[in-house]
Amino acid sequence: MKSAISRRAAIATLGTGIAGMTAAGIALPRTTLAAMSSAAGIFAGGSLEGPNGLVQFSIFATRIQLDDEAEPIIRGAFSWIDPKGLDGEPLLLELVNLADYGRGDNDNTRFMSGTVSVNGEGEEPFGVFLTDNGTIGFETDNIQLAVGPPATGLTGTPIPEEPGSGFTYEAAANITSGNVQLINFT
Repeated sequence: MKSAISRRAAIATLGTGIAGMTAAGIALPRTTLAAMSSAAGIFAGGSLEGPNGLVQFSIFATRIQLDDEAEPIIRGAFSWIDPKGLDGEPLLLELVNLADYGRGDNDNTRFMSGTVSVNGEGEEPFGVFLTDNGTIGFETDNIQLAVGPPATGLTGTPIPEEPGSGFTYEAAANITSGNVQLINFT
């Protein structure tokens, strides 16, 4: 079955592919990147000590600015699993909408914001800062996450059209196993 795909979606898919190839160390010809005035991304995954014990997470985001487009293309993924995060019960946060991705307070920090579901339900605002402090195995990367009302004070974090339950969750820790990796395409 064939389906139509917009130019914008095709370029976003290309950006995701470029991120994967870049992560794998595959060199791309400069002409492939010619339509992009800038592109960057981040991927991270691993575990850390959360507020209730060991947490596992997986994060990806990319921002591509095309020469002929006013708005950048932003795509990403976010999953956060805290086995004891909801009053001792498992907590799963998953991306519903990625509203913004960009540079944080310094060259090594990136910021994502948008909305997440809580155990597959609802839509709560979230904001996350990820810091890449250096080479995996030698330096410790870190993460700061806020979900619910604490996230609405973070720059660019949207308030859902239909406010959620008032659910609140926060975590800030060094990554104990895994990595944060910044990617620059241009």
